[in-house]
Amino acid sequence: MTSPPPTEQAPSPSRPRWSKEPWLAVGLVFAAVAAAAYHCGFLSVPIVDDAAISIAYGHTFFAGHGFRVTPSSQPVEGFSNLLWTLMLGLSRPLDAAPDTYAHTLGIVFGLLALPVFAAWGPVAGRRSPRLEDALGPWVAAASTTYATWISSGMETGLQTFLLALCGVLLLRELRTGTGAWVGLALGLLCLTRPEGLLYVVAAGLVWLCHQGLGRQWAGRQALGIAAWLVVLVGGWFVVRWVYFADWLPNTYYAKRLWSFDGPGYLRNYYTENGRLCLLAAAGLVLGLLGGAATGRQSALAALFLLAGGFFAYRNGDWMREWRFLAPLVPLLGVALAAGVAGTRERAALVGARGGRWHWGERGVVAVVVVAMLAVLGPWMKKSVMRAPGIKVHPELPYEFIANRLRVVQDQARALGQVHPLVAYPDLGGQSMVLREGEIIDVAGLGDYAMAHQSGNPAAMEDYLVSEGPPSFLDVHGPSRHLMGFRSLMTQFHALGEDRWQLNGLSATEDPRCPGGKSAALAPDRQALAKLFEQDIQEGAAERGLKRWRCVFAYKPRRELPERDELRRLSDLAEERGEALEKEGQLVPALRSYSLATLLDRGDAHLRRKTEALRARVFPAVAP
Repeated sequence: MTSPPPTEQAPSPSRPRWSKEPWLAVGLVFAAVAAAAYHCGFLSVPIVDDAAISIAYGHTFFAGHGFRVTPSSQPVEGFSNLLWTLMLGLSRPLDAAPDTYAHTLGIVFGLLALPVFAAWGPVAGRRSPRLEDALGPWVAAASTTYATWISSGMETGLQTFLLALCGVLLLRELRTGTGAWVGLALGLLCLTRPEGLLYVVAAGLVWLCHQGLGRQWAGRQALGIAAWLVVLVGGWFVVRWVYFADWLPNTYYAKRLWSFDGPGYLRNYYTENGRLCLLAAAGLVLGLLGGAATGRQSALAALFLLAGGFFAYRNGDWMREWRFLAPLVPLLGVALAAGVAGTRERAALVGARGGRWHWGERGVVAVVVVAMLAVLGPWMKKSVMRAPGIKVHPELPYEFIANRLRVVQDQARALGQVHPLVAYPDLGGQSMVLREGEIIDVAGLGDYAMAHQSGNPAAMEDYLVSEGPPSFLDVHGPSRHLMGFRSLMTQFHALGEDRWQLNGLSATEDPRCPGGKSAALAPDRQALAKLFEQDIQEGAAERGLKRWRCVFAYKPRRELPERDELRRLSDLAEERGEALEKEGQLVPALRSYSLATLLDRGDAHLRRKTEALRARVFPAVAP
């Protein structure tokens, strides 16, 4: 027979087993899954606006236009969940209702995560399921936070499932010393959320401690795990640079100056869930004091909780119900399970020495039931009682924003615009409604210039004025700062509430059209190409920018110059800009770069070059 590894505790062959316990445990786990599904159904959370961002990007991608929020918008990484974006985009080729698809897919992954979390203990100790393994699923099932966010259309369900899968694979591969599939799971987790890299560090620490304590340095296994991470994570970084001309997602630059009080975010969660958090902390300690298997389980749960908690501490969030903490909720139950398992093993060991092992083990099983009813019961009741309030006041629904933008869509159609240029925040709803429009996300998430020039009002205003102005803009909440842009706002008039329209815009006229709307739209595609070339050669890039805004707004793509011709004109404008920059004529050079960027459908590297010069022309003023 093969002896167990020195770090494992060999099970006593003489121990009798309570044969009904594994079946009861499995039954409790699936009852928790059913309870969580009912919780989601009761809440009926609508798809939040941020989820619609991923849907819009996914639809554009599967329509063959790359990673753009709409086919006419610039290529910008306005999402932070690549894998989820691609999954939601599949609703287009599948011809599925996108909101129902996102809602269902999130719940399915969130429910699948629960039995996977329950498997941590059995996989770590190579044992049958026990009653305490159901603690993680039941904590999640009772959590309104968890049910809210896996139902929201966001990536929470997928992230939680991958966290659970990472734990199962890591615990199994640590125990067996073979396999590297945890590298694949961790890589997919990194492609699902930016904090995935923190979970990689957490898993790496558990791996290093286990290998160091056991003095078992499995080089091939570690190399396989690293290879998965290099291919998936490193490969996406390369794609990000080639396609988006940046190493970090655009959302990082958009949010770098935002403050959501991360410490307060965690304090508020603890105020609402302090009992559960304290019990989980006690469980982690007891688990670490148990055997090798429960120690690994506790260590991994603790480090995953720290990784997710650190991300929330550094960032906070404007959304309610602790979106960033929702994937960690089942881990609090896993911590409880590890603590009970560790105590159970100690009780069995002490009882076995005295010849009364079964009484100790059965006693701990009884404590599990009592703890769930007497200690977790009040927390569960409190959490579930919050559900009606969440149901009545959900987070910003996608449909609410979509309804507002349908009014804008009708106005654009009445003006004859095919590709309206719109400057609005709340990117999800508008990008799903204005699928043919070009969107300037004034909140910065889906717009390179607004994100990279954040904190530099002069540069942002120049961008909006010189490369626009847009037909419609919004001034509220995240776009309230536009009210301070005088040269921009003087060109608009209010339509009521927060909506503004460009002055002089009508069914027959557009102030952006050189020589008037009819004259600017009369040339065919060949004549347009010659006019753009004339604008460039005469150093009239500003006229060219207005001409582009005019013809792109009103003409379908088949009536615009062909793709190759536009690229040639873009190269010509870029060369003109480089010559002007060398001569020290920075503003004319900037306008030429802007024209080159728009003609080449917003090429990311040209946009990067344009905004670098804009920052030189309009340097940020220190506060």
